[in-house]
Amino acid sequence: MTVLLKILLILFGIWFIGRTIIRGIFSWFLGDVEKQLNSQIRRQQEAAVHQKKKRDGHVTINYQPKSNKNFSKEEGDYVDFEEVT
Repeated sequence: MTVLLKILLILFGIWFIGRTIIRGIFSWFLGDVEKQLNSQIRRQQEAAVHQKKKRDGHVTINYQPKSNKNFSKEEGDYVDFEEVT
């Protein structure tokens, strides 16, 4: 009976120590990830502040060039859409 009790105490000790070590490793790893994310967010916020601010009432129009949609005869025939009611 004492051998079984010793084995159970050893297993409980290993489990407790292992759990504590793993918890410490995860908290250390997540702390590093958190620092990296915070620095990335801070850089993005600083970049947004330094961007050119838009003046009130100023309108900017960005033109996109029209794409040439030339279809070859090998692609098929053009079928006009007709709504059926």
